[in-house]
Amino acid sequence: MFYERDKSGSPVLDEHKQPVIRHRPESKSLADVFLVTRLHAANPVMHHVIDKFIELYAVTLQWDWFEQYQVWLALKENAELNEPALPIDAQDQQSIEQPLFAEPEPVRPELKTITQYREEILIDGISIDEYLFRTQRAAAVNSITVEVDGLVFDGDEQSQRRMLAAIHASEDAGITSTIWRLADNTEVAVNVEQIRQAHSLAIIEQGKLWTKGAGDA
Repeated sequence: MFYERDKSGSPVLDEHKQPVIRHRPESKSLADVFLVTRLHAANPVMHHVIDKFIELYAVTLQWDWFEQYQVWLALKENAELNEPALPIDAQDQQSIEQPLFAEPEPVRPELKTITQYREEILIDGISIDEYLFRTQRAAAVNSITVEVDGLVFDGDEQSQRRMLAAIHASEDAGITSTIWRLADNTEVAVNVEQIRQAHSLAIIEQGKLWTKGAGDA
């Protein structure tokens, strides 16, 4: 991952017989992952883009660690080269009391699968997998339509509230029909019973969407 290799897979060495470090490849930040997740969460066709950004974020974690590790190695080597010459007994006592180089070695991040990252990375307090599920569910609810007597009504949550308000208003005012804007944006005369049926069907359709995968919510 970090060093150049020849065709046989062996490390390429420089003039000092040291492995040649690769140029850092393209990578993405956690903020990039959040951005693309929010952008494409509602569209399953684009989820492969989210996975690609997660993959490149994993590259970031590994290369960040590697660069920190190279700095740590240089500091450690410099401390060892410049340590004062002490009698053997004094050296032993100093190593017991406090080492000359006490900087902790950077811990390399665990290599994980895309699935593991989607389960562990939190966006708005929930995992990416859960965020994708909830976003798709919300989009599906917003797209609900129901048909009554050949008329197609919007059945999203806002439309359900409008239906309920119309039903209550009709009961209070004794109105039996009204003009209603349908899902195709045409306006037609409908009766209250049709609105009542459309409201009930929309609630049922939303219930199906919430029940589907409810164990994951």
